[in-house]
Amino acid sequence: EQPVEESEILQKSTAGVSLLISVQFVTKLFTFVLNQLLIRYVSPSVFAISIYLEFLVSTVLFFSREGERLAVQRTENSKSDRTGTLQSIINFGFIPLIISVPISAAIFYWQYSTSQVFDSVVQLPFYTLTLSLVGTSIFFELASEPAYAINQFQLNFGRRSQFESTAVFNRCLFTFGSVYVSASVLRLQGKTFDGAAVLAYAFGQFAYSFTLFVCYIFNFNKENNKRSAEERLTFSIQKINQTKNIYYFFDSKILGIWKGLFVQMLFKQVLTEGDKLLMNYLCTLEDQAVYSIITNYGSLIARLLFQPIEESMRLLFTRTLSSSSPSESALKDSYRTLSLLSIFYFNLSLMIMLAGFTNSSFLLKLIFGGSSKWKDTSIFEVFPQYTIYIPFLAFNGILEAFFSSIASNKDIRNFSIYMTISTAIFLVSSYIFIVHGGLGLTGLILANIVNMSLRISYCYFAISSYYNKHKIAHATVSILKYSSAGIIVTVLFEAIQLLVLSDGSSAYTTTFIGLAKSFLNCLACLLMLSYLERHNLKGFISQAQQRFSKKKVE
Repeated sequence: EQPVEESEILQKSTAGVSLLISVQFVTKLFTFVLNQLLIRYVSPSVFAISIYLEFLVSTVLFFSREGERLAVQRTENSKSDRTGTLQSIINFGFIPLIISVPISAAIFYWQYSTSQVFDSVVQLPFYTLTLSLVGTSIFFELASEPAYAINQFQLNFGRRSQFESTAVFNRCLFTFGSVYVSASVLRLQGKTFDGAAVLAYAFGQFAYSFTLFVCYIFNFNKENNKRSAEERLTFSIQKINQTKNIYYFFDSKILGIWKGLFVQMLFKQVLTEGDKLLMNYLCTLEDQAVYSIITNYGSLIARLLFQPIEESMRLLFTRTLSSSSPSESALKDSYRTLSLLSIFYFNLSLMIMLAGFTNSSFLLKLIFGGSSKWKDTSIFEVFPQYTIYIPFLAFNGILEAFFSSIASNKDIRNFSIYMTISTAIFLVSSYIFIVHGGLGLTGLILANIVNMSLRISYCYFAISSYYNKHKIAHATVSILKYSSAGIIVTVLFEAIQLLVLSDGSSAYTTTFIGLAKSFLNCLACLLMLSYLERHNLKGFISQAQQRFSKKKVE
């Protein structure tokens, strides 16, 4: 039987998945509606500039806080000194704010010196106010990080969901409100409207960051006031007494992990956002806008479903497997959880490729309506190709989440070296595909697939080695054998789609009748895949019924 703490962590992590999926759904719904409204007002070039500013913000935030977020989850939950543990996490939460100053300066100077898009920003009206709001947004979001870290450590997913939903709603409200006022009330036109539209994004980002800051700080003070005077925490970096005469500010073990992760995050960000970096130099503003739209719409399933699962599983695996000798029950449970998730990801990926490649272009045209600003771009040709990339994105996410939970300092260093090599391969392949191959955005998607394949391979073999070391049998051949049936079924239904159901002039759906035919074809494929997974489905249904019956009795 599982220890009480392991069982509680598993329960909270499982509940966290549904909460995070819910908040992702709400936030993506808001963002989707916002994009739909903005597309009718702004040009592709303005849209590209706003996405570029979002890229700058996300890059500074990622470099500043991602290593800290992963490292603090390794903190041991000391029952004898609970206050010291939480204060240690608060101390670590201030590291992102401190290091963001040189990181921001370096990134903004680099972009100012080299990026053509940055030149486009500074040529717009209101650019000084725009950049000031962007910088202030970064400050407020990182200033709330200590409180965020406490909530994550305590697995308070409900609060995080509430805060992020509120912040996203405010961002959408301020962004669209500013654009609408500029276009319909002030009736700005030309370059003045373009500058106001970009400024609207900065207002929206500021509203998001400031809302998060207020929510987290208010909640921290509220919870802290409930503590006794001896247990009360301080929202600043404080000395923590280890013994009577020995104190520390940062746990040396966690600090070492953070240093290794920080270096790794540098390479990971280049690989994760490398496509945007390359586009700033190799692609036009129109191409950048097209790529931004297809990544936003194309990765909806990844952001709505995969990302919450990854975050919850990372927390679960980190808390149950991070010790040097995890319990046998924790190892077996983690292996089964990872196996079932991989099977789910695999079958969902097959359906995404079957349905997405054929129908995504037609559905995107329906979403865009009669927007004349985008009909002459390559967006409807490139979008189906991006759906092929989504499964690689999904598997990389869950495998890296598990790897980061079990990796030692040595493992992290080795992975950083590997990331250096894969970064070079990604950059070279991108240049070859885009410049010499003349493939444009298609080449960028191919380079991303190469990138994700390299990362998936490394994490897969590292995880296999981990389980083999702990005497849990794991064979690559059996995985290939298991997956072959699903692949054959999907290829068969894809052949039916292309050779029988299509109108012959295009591989893509072009009419509602074609969409209906494709839907029935995908439904038949789903039923076949479900039949192949009938044993796992029976086990899942049985387990769900037992939990429901247990709750009913309670």
